Amino acid sequence: MAKTLRDLLVLPGIVAFILVLAMMPLVIQTAGPDGGSLALVWKHGVDELKGYVEGFVTGESFRFFSGRNEFSFWEQIGGYFRISFAYIAGGAVVGTTLGILTGIAFAYSRSEWWKRAVEMTGVLPDFVLIILLQFAIVQIAKETGTVLFKVANFSTDEPPAIVLPLVSMIVIPALYMTRNVALQLRLALTEDYIGNAKAKGLSKPYITFFHALPNVFPYIKADLHKFMSILVGNLFIVEYFYNMRGITKLLFADAYMGYYGYQYDLVVNGLATLLVLYGALFALLRLYIFGWEKVFAR
Repeated sequence: MAKTLRDLLVLPGIVAFILVLAMMPLVIQTAGPDGGSLALVWKHGVDELKGYVEGFVTGESFRFFSGRNEFSFWEQIGGYFRISFAYIAGGAVVGTTLGILTGIAFAYSRSEWWKRAVEMTGVLPDFVLIILLQFAIVQIAKETGTVLFKVANFSTDEPPAIVLPLVSMIVIPALYMTRNVALQLRLALTEDYIGNAKAKGLSKPYITFFHALPNVFPYIKADLHKFMSILVGNLFIVEYFYNMRGITKLLFADAYMGYYGYQYDLVVNGLATLLVLYGALFALLRLYIFGWEKVFAR
């Protein structure tokens, strides 16, 4: 009963969190004669919330301004969602695949230098990695005169950058998955059933993929929300630095819109869309890992 009640309260709790979170730029105000302290002024946030609820019925809550033009949120959000989902799904699937395969190699490897290299790369912040990738492409272009990949989207009329954003979405989650799989696989290889499989004369690849690896998948699934939080956090950085027209870029670019001020309605709708993106990504990853489990099930 308690679990059922908790499950029923999850969605309303998330909606309430989004509504309150979107208020924060309005609620947190400077105070004091020199503006050096902060105060919480809930009236501004509550007024915006009331306006959002009223506009939700009339449809006004789904209008927003970009520049001096007014747009329908429903007409625009599909394109933003497709871009964000394409990159985050590609990063998730490829990152998971590379992470599992590299984690298996790490579990057996006795070499330390490349493990240290991966660990060092893993501690680099997302934005540092992106800057290094862009810098490398610029330097190669200066030295050779050949531009290997676009480093960012400079205009909506130009073809978008594809390779570097996708690489940036893959690397960080792949490194995290590599460490996780390597750790759990090393532990699995010390179990008694592995010793029994070796005593039967089974090959190392068969033992790895059909005995040890299936017992790693439950740990991957248990850690899935943490893995996805890395992906979503990475998406904010990637879309901002590469100037991609995704959901987070919409929030960055149009949340504050000059004359029109803070667009509370847009922020609420954008955060809700990110929630839908998260749910779609979770379903995709669970299905993908389920496919791995079916392939290597004994």
